[in-house]
Amino acid sequence: MHSQIFEADRPASNELDKFLTRRERKQLRKKGGRNPAPRMDIKEGYKPLVAMTPTQADYIDSLTNASQVFAIGPAGTGKTYIPARIAARMLKQKQIEKIYIARPTVSAKRHQQGFLPGKLEQKLAPWVVPIFDAIKDEVNPKTLEDWQKNGQIEIVSFEHLRGRTLRDCFVILDEAQLCTYADLKLFLTRKGESSTYVITGDLDQTEDEVIPDSGLGIVVDMIERFDLSPDLIEFDESEVVRSADAKEWVTAFKRASQG
Repeated sequence: MHSQIFEADRPASNELDKFLTRRERKQLRKKGGRNPAPRMDIKEGYKPLVAMTPTQADYIDSLTNASQVFAIGPAGTGKTYIPARIAARMLKQKQIEKIYIARPTVSAKRHQQGFLPGKLEQKLAPWVVPIFDAIKDEVNPKTLEDWQKNGQIEIVSFEHLRGRTLRDCFVILDEAQLCTYADLKLFLTRKGESSTYVITGDLDQTEDEVIPDSGLGIVVDMIERFDLSPDLIEFDESEVVRSADAKEWVTAFKRASQG
């Protein structure tokens, strides 16, 4: 998957913003147009970042301008890949101090592997491989290794979030459909100043066997109902870009679920 970054200047905040709806604020921001980002010192072999669908372009615009973004939709649409690339780019450019990665570590009983040895990051590492794979498309292995050693990338568990404030950072919560309402309440209220929060998930993969009380749908409804500030990006099965075969299967499973 490739994507080109588009950057727009943030409009100056003013008292009028308080009276605009979430959609109006987003449209006002977009009226300034999208300006190409300055060319990066990308070495040969690194993948360029180029939006492949209009929704991906909107997603990139939100990620580079909004402080909270929810990306909802099926697998293979770039929900996780794109923010991981942008987070790595922002850290490389010293626009942020740290990247936090969170993901609920739950699985169906038939897939559970029991106790995993090692420290916290070693235990959680298998769950966040897609994010690290995307970061590797942005920086060389040595840079990624240095970031991990220096604590500039941290994998966080929900058990260790209570009481913390996440500031001056880029935070990615992946597979949020596997979070309970209480998990999301804890996570969203940890947000500090100068931070970007990205929450990704697929409302069609909430598997009652794993999480009978998924909170993602409730929180997304709250954004609309209370006109909250996060940008809401919604992909559908027609926008799967992983491969033609993956797109065919995502569409087929969607049709099967509808009877």
